[in-house]
Amino acid sequence: MADPTKPTRRYTYETDGTEIYRQSFATIRAESDLARFDDDAATVAVRMIHAAGDTGLAAHIQTHPRLVTAAREALNSGAPVFADATMIGTGITRARLPRDNDVICTLRDPRTPGLAKDWQTTRSAAAVSLWTDRLEGAVVAIGNAPTALFHLLELIADGGPRPAAIIGVPVGFIGAAESKEALRNNPWDVPWLIVEGRRGGSALAVSALNALARENELPA
Repeated sequence: MADPTKPTRRYTYETDGTEIYRQSFATIRAESDLARFDDDAATVAVRMIHAAGDTGLAAHIQTHPRLVTAAREALNSGAPVFADATMIGTGITRARLPRDNDVICTLRDPRTPGLAKDWQTTRSAAAVSLWTDRLEGAVVAIGNAPTALFHLLELIADGGPRPAAIIGVPVGFIGAAESKEALRNNPWDVPWLIVEGRRGGSALAVSALNALARENELPA
């Protein structure tokens, strides 16, 4: 009797996970223009391209010269990771974090809705103000809300704590491109990573963070 949980193979496709992984990254490196990235930044870019399924993304990934070094030094020192979306916290591979670093998202903190109402802003933006106690020297990953990135930059401009590095890849049609340009042009020399334009999202933020969290080379 046939096993009802094992369907008849009707299509030709690769089933070896290791080989899928190897071929995927080989395809990315073959089809993407990575020449302008140094080796460490290229590793981050490749992870992001893999998450997006889009080799054209390489042209839009921009990084501060000290982004990789600053983020890895912070993580290796035990700094927390702050995220604007619960999807980022869920997607981070905890085993990759070098010091079992805390991953913090305050979007669902009970104080957040009240702050958003009082300040007439989004909950994503209001949640950022709850980071200040541990924000100095932290790593920030924003993949959802442009308002969170704008609010973070405004907080820093007012003399607030400065993170060690900011992954700023909010997605959307309103404010996303502008918030990323504001991060790129920040006057405090806080290291950053952006994806130019409207593209972004939690998956890209997670892929960048996971690549920064462990120094290893991807399959050729």
